[in-house]
Amino acid sequence: MALAFAPVHAVPILWLSFLGAFYCLNFAPTPKAAFWDGWWFGLGFFVASLYWIAIATFVDLASFWWVIPFALLGLPVILSFFVGPVFYLTIKFSKDNYSRILLFICFWVLFEWLRAHLFTGFPWNLLGYVWTVSTPFLQIAAFGGVYLLTFFTLLLIGITYIGLQGGLLEKRIMISTYVIAVFLGIAGLSKLQEVPMTSSGPWMRLVQPSIPQSLKWNPEQREANLYRLLTLSHETSAHIPQAIIWPETAVSFFLDHEPRLRRLISQIIPEGAYLITGAPRKTPEGHEPFQIWNSSLVLNHEGAVLGHYDKFHLVPFGEYVPWRKELSHYMDLSWMKKITAGAIDFSIGNGPETLHVEKIPAFGPLICYEAIFPGAVVTPSGPRPEWLLNVTNDAWYGNSSGPYQHLEIVRMRAVEEGLPLVRAANNGISAVFDAYGRQVVSIPLNEIGIRDFQLPPPIAPTLYARFGDLIIFSILAFFLGAAFLIRVGRTT
Repeated sequence: MALAFAPVHAVPILWLSFLGAFYCLNFAPTPKAAFWDGWWFGLGFFVASLYWIAIATFVDLASFWWVIPFALLGLPVILSFFVGPVFYLTIKFSKDNYSRILLFICFWVLFEWLRAHLFTGFPWNLLGYVWTVSTPFLQIAAFGGVYLLTFFTLLLIGITYIGLQGGLLEKRIMISTYVIAVFLGIAGLSKLQEVPMTSSGPWMRLVQPSIPQSLKWNPEQREANLYRLLTLSHETSAHIPQAIIWPETAVSFFLDHEPRLRRLISQIIPEGAYLITGAPRKTPEGHEPFQIWNSSLVLNHEGAVLGHYDKFHLVPFGEYVPWRKELSHYMDLSWMKKITAGAIDFSIGNGPETLHVEKIPAFGPLICYEAIFPGAVVTPSGPRPEWLLNVTNDAWYGNSSGPYQHLEIVRMRAVEEGLPLVRAANNGISAVFDAYGRQVVSIPLNEIGIRDFQLPPPIAPTLYARFGDLIIFSILAFFLGAAFLIRVGRTT
């Protein structure tokens, strides 16, 4: 099942995985036995698809060797408890193939949603992300988000299972379902062909420095790292960029407290243009309590900071130690450091925002994995942004599948919201997607380089942008009701 996701994209293997899961369900003697079948199913998937998280500890192995077992096995063990209940509830409440398949599909989608929201949430590799391999089929996300893609995928596989097990009627239903799926793909392709990939938006420049994580926060390398960013940003081109975009924490200084450094950086910003960069931010001198934030800053050509955005969805143990303040009353936690540089935990920002800067369209900034949360990337109040900007640093994960998965997950947000998305990554993969999820430009993993592009336009708010998860919950309610009626009918 892990092979169906980026970078392999072997989508047909999903049929083998879930047909096997449905077969196991038929032979589960009790709901408890089904639970453990599902738990092992989930464990295999999460270990195989999330192994790359453990690679982050190799940057400072002497300090974080103890995290490896948790990252490699502990997290998958926990996430598997979002799969076991799907199998348990399916066997608990189903009586035949029809209700069993319908219940499995509904419970799977429901527990994917729970995994995305409980305990700060971790919606990585939701099943619907396999369809980033097909831009036409990806357009379904505009109507119900990635959860709707998950639902349709399992519905297609579930009907296949019923068709292979059943008689002539079931096989006709199976064939009809595949015909509908083909028509959905054709409709998506037709929609894309009607909208050309052209833009009259402002020119912008993506900068990808590809600085190794082991050197990124090295005090002896700070100036060299900055020089690489300045050199790349200053390259001549046929178009003067209105905005230069650097990745997450591209500057390892507290830039808002460094006027001399801002003056130096301002020399590469064209007059009337801006630099948008990731950088740490701290409270002014003398202010209490002392806090630091993982931020994005907007600088003008004079080096003035015009605006900032503070990351609000922090990575547990990566950017802060959960419950440190509460637990410190009972034990000494001074030894437990976050994985990112510095001894102080990052503070939480105020949530999704829209930043307004003259001469460029208003944008919604997202830092690192904030962009993996469906329906939580645009401010629910205030003006809607005209594009999304995701700055990130995936250098932690080397040449693993992690950066490829991250890129495809972020791409889904563009289709869901109907907004172009610009992604600046330290070592890649940097890319620009239009509002339909089509790639405009990209910079491969670990390449040092720049890409100039014209910002694609937004489209009208999609159905998912307007109604969010209410759509998938309505669909789940309908099909759960259908499964209940089937069960009652079979019983009577």
